[in-house]
Amino acid sequence: MIALRPCFFRLICCLFALSILPANLVLSEDSQVTSLQKELNLPAIKQEMKPSQLLEIIDLDWKAEIDAETDEEEKRLMKAVLKHIVEAADFILSNSKVDEKTALKAVQHKMQALGLLARTGDTTASVRAVAMAKQLQHDKRPLLAREGKLIVLSNRLREIPKMNQQQRDTFIQELMELFSSSPMTKREIQIAQVTAQIFERAGKTDSAQVILRKTAQLLEQSSKKEWKQIANQFKGTARRYGLPGHPMKLSGKTLAGKTIDIKDLKGKVVLVQFWASWCTYCLQEMPHLLKLYHTYHEDGFEVIGVNLDDSAERARKIIEDAQLPWPQIFNSQIDTMGMKNPNATHYGISSLPQCILIDRKGNVITLQAQGKILNQELERLFILSKQQ
Repeated sequence: MIALRPCFFRLICCLFALSILPANLVLSEDSQVTSLQKELNLPAIKQEMKPSQLLEIIDLDWKAEIDAETDEEEKRLMKAVLKHIVEAADFILSNSKVDEKTALKAVQHKMQALGLLARTGDTTASVRAVAMAKQLQHDKRPLLAREGKLIVLSNRLREIPKMNQQQRDTFIQELMELFSSSPMTKREIQIAQVTAQIFERAGKTDSAQVILRKTAQLLEQSSKKEWKQIANQFKGTARRYGLPGHPMKLSGKTLAGKTIDIKDLKGKVVLVQFWASWCTYCLQEMPHLLKLYHTYHEDGFEVIGVNLDDSAERARKIIEDAQLPWPQIFNSQIDTMGMKNPNATHYGISSLPQCILIDRKGNVITLQAQGKILNQELERLFILSKQQ
């Protein structure tokens, strides 16, 4: 049994222009959907219903529990519910007297439903979503026009790796102008964060930093405490994105009670690993990291762990069980414990693991020092350099 859970931005990123199914096939499927909607006892949608009534139906649809014996049956029932949501939203939008905020809710519900439909294999859904967004850009109602522009820009995220500098600058300018036209929402904050991540992964860290810093400036203008906290996180992340080629600041007390400062390790190759006991991938990576440590330690390879647990005992147990020999920075102050560790907040660490590799000169090499990337970098630094 499952319940639908809409997630706007993740679905918008999945919108791709796909070919439209033949008309006779679509009609046949629509007939089946109507039958399934009756089977699910979904309320009938009537032209005379008020927008508020239709929104109530949509809310109930999102909460619908789908009980199916097979994946195929589950997909058919899910499609029936999603198309019911789209139908209700269309009735709201067809009402010429509907107020702007209600119309915006209807648009967002419809886009969420179309995004999910696209993921279930409905090849008409993505085409309809993109077409709707383009049309909304020119709507006379400001909120709806803004929504359309936001969706269209979000749909261009997949183009980022191929953009040149001018195209990146234009894209960022359009995005920031849109963000600044109205108070920021959680969804827009998420869009800014994901956009910056895509730029960073594409190797365009300068563009990622611009987005994060400009978004932080907008968030700092808000009276919301939560928004100001996110602004600080964004500034920290921008700081981290700017590390490659530059020194990293890191210091603190270890679980053993000693003070450590990364600048004292200049002349060594250093891996900084931000981790916690609740991070499954962190724990899975430990044996591999331990093997690399023993392989290259005598040649000058060091590791500094920054544990972000809320319990020193929990961290110690894992360290002892895994027999990790390197120092572990841990902040025991209640207000700066765990993810609030100053070393983590300074660099906007919000997900784990985060592994940063630093060369003998003290400059950061990569922010993605895990798995194969770490293997290749250490081989280059310790083996290939000797052969040259």
